[in-house]
Amino acid sequence: MTFDSAAVKRLRQSPGARYFTASLAALAIDYVVTLALYYFAHLDLSVSAAIAFIAVGAVFYLVHEFWTFRQESSRFSTRRMAANMGVLILSGAVRVGVIAALEWARAPAGIWVSLYFAAGVGASFSTNYLLNRYFVFRR
Repeated sequence: MTFDSAAVKRLRQSPGARYFTASLAALAIDYVVTLALYYFAHLDLSVSAAIAFIAVGAVFYLVHEFWTFRQESSRFSTRRMAANMGVLILSGAVRVGVIAALEWARAPAGIWVSLYFAAGVGASFSTNYLLNRYFVFRR
């Protein structure tokens, strides 16, 4: 299978494609940290997810600033960092709320741990992208 170089270039130039790629990397790290906190620190799944989400999200502000939503004028911005943290708190609350509601309905065990995490991720991913794309990184 070969990739058309023009198609690859268009993907690299697309903020949505870059956001998706960066988010997959962040998600992998987020998932590992969440499971480590849940299984080894014996925290509730919703608490583990909250800690991992905020820690990984704070680091990924730099990825978004200099790669995902980059422009010629990209530079560290205290305002965008603060706005990004606000978005993280809001989308993190969405994630934790979904997971906590699912935990309340049925205690997570086995595959349910990953399914609850996936449900929370879906909700927070959408919230995070829309707010970052149209409010934080609009220029």
